[in-house]
Amino acid sequence: MIELKQYLAERLEGVEKLAILGAGSRLKADDCAGTEVADRLIKRFGEAGTTRLMVYSGETAPENYTGEIKRFSPSHLILIDAADFMEQPGAISSIQPCAVSGVSFSTHMLPLKVMLEYLSKEIACQTTILGVQPASTAFGAKMSSPVKEAVDELVSALEELIVENGFAE
Repeated sequence: MIELKQYLAERLEGVEKLAILGAGSRLKADDCAGTEVADRLIKRFGEAGTTRLMVYSGETAPENYTGEIKRFSPSHLILIDAADFMEQPGAISSIQPCAVSGVSFSTHMLPLKVMLEYLSKEIACQTTILGVQPASTAFGAKMSSPVKEAVDELVSALEELIVENGFAE
């Protein structure tokens, strides 16, 4: 577990341009945590983003946004997804990019490790991966209360940091 806003503020030190990519399936209960965060940020800050902020709802194929992320050329990228790191449901954890293969992420068309390796070769950006521990990824089930609370916490922290850093302009 991490002190979220403080951790994100430290990770965003020196940020010039920020990209946020949410991943997950809307059809599989808590697997949609990253997508839900992205959707709420897009609703708040606009689908077109700003010159310094872009938010992408990658759903089950976040790799489809690698071209757009590459063109935007952010100094910092935050990836949010449901991930099983053996904690209590709703726990939020930072995952090192080099450790992605050791964490069980929800299903995607392309493994996140491959996508992140591609982006690291194409653009020089600092990558932060945030995993939300799911309670259930059952098909057709609704998001659990602990994961809803984690999504609320993530959205709140990111909204505050986006405004404080002037990315909403």
